[in-house]
Amino acid sequence: MQDLILSNKGILQSRPIVIIVVLLCLVHVLSVCAEENEITLDQAREYFLRHNFDILINQYEVRKAEADLQGAKLFPNPAVSVNYTGLDPSTFRANENTQHIYRVDQLVELGGKRGLRTGAASESLESTKLSHKDAVRVLLTGFYTQFFNMSLDLLNVKLAKEELEQSEKILEIAEKRYNAGFLSSVDYTKLKVAQVDMESSLISLENQYKNDSEQFRLLIGSPKVVIPSQGQIRDSFQEYGEEDLINKAYQKRTDLQAFQRQLTSEEYSVSLAKAAAIPDMTIGAEYENFGPQQRPGVGFGISLNIPLFDRNQGEIAHRRAEYRQTEFQIEKTRSQIESDIKIGLQNYKTALKVYNSYSSKKEDVEALLVNSEKAFSLGGITVLDLLDTRKTYKEFMNKYNQAIVQGNLNDELLKVYTGELPWLE
Repeated sequence: MQDLILSNKGILQSRPIVIIVVLLCLVHVLSVCAEENEITLDQAREYFLRHNFDILINQYEVRKAEADLQGAKLFPNPAVSVNYTGLDPSTFRANENTQHIYRVDQLVELGGKRGLRTGAASESLESTKLSHKDAVRVLLTGFYTQFFNMSLDLLNVKLAKEELEQSEKILEIAEKRYNAGFLSSVDYTKLKVAQVDMESSLISLENQYKNDSEQFRLLIGSPKVVIPSQGQIRDSFQEYGEEDLINKAYQKRTDLQAFQRQLTSEEYSVSLAKAAAIPDMTIGAEYENFGPQQRPGVGFGISLNIPLFDRNQGEIAHRRAEYRQTEFQIEKTRSQIESDIKIGLQNYKTALKVYNSYSSKKEDVEALLVNSEKAFSLGGITVLDLLDTRKTYKEFMNKYNQAIVQGNLNDELLKVYTGELPWLE
């Protein structure tokens, strides 16, 4: 009995240790789960490239082009025919007019049609591959925009939480001053109402973040919501030259490369249309039996179309029009590249100017808020002064966050506009 009591006593004494161990394990699991939900920009982009539904759908355009090339390389199939004619209709027996004919015909393409068709399909395949890469490049615009929207949401939520925490401290001081008779009921109520506004603002910001997170989850094809990890927003930016960016874009942009390869494919198509005016030749061989004695015979034949009226004029004109159309498309794309770079660079420079303007005043505004809160706790300023300072600080920090995030976004978009995407090559 005494041993049992001692045993139970040991269990009771060890229970706090067990609880602590369990709590530590739980904290570790939760922290691991939180880390698993965090994702860097590079990790999110890699996941996006492998799981985005639009990318997965578009890649089958390449598969279809590969199938077209496979079909273009094939030779025409031979044709086999068997004829048995001339039976006596009354007896269904062979007579002097009965013939057994076994024939094989093979179409022979002339004018190098198969080589031209294969060349056109091969260039079209390369053009489709580049078009697929360009489709990914265009989709990256939405990816970067959504990722940095989430980052901005996190910054705003963090700012709102810090503001609410500081408000609670100020409210505690205000309550003591109110109870001591140094603060009026009206001013005390204003502070409490202001705190309600902060709580409502935080709820709205968290809801916005959840909505953006769900949209981003769908965009990258993730089964769970992910969180941009800390350190993804940079506060240092590099300078770019317009001419250098344009020249780089002419070399890197996959939409321009796709049209250039498509133009080569159109050259093959024009040549193929001209070659189609050359009639193909059908070579045939047959084995025949005649009459009831089955006297054998062998025959050969060649057939050609005579291009007297239809010399494929319509198809040739059609292919030439497509070729000219692609030439204009290349000119348009080069002009579009130049416009994209100029607009993107201007947006980037504007974002940097705005960010630098807010960054230079950030420390002053932070000091203003700290000094105002200290002054209020000492009774040096009124509630209205404090609330006005808080409003100024909040508006400033919201714009500061927006400016720094916009700078990061425009920096990534410049890479999209220039086509400088090494992980797509």
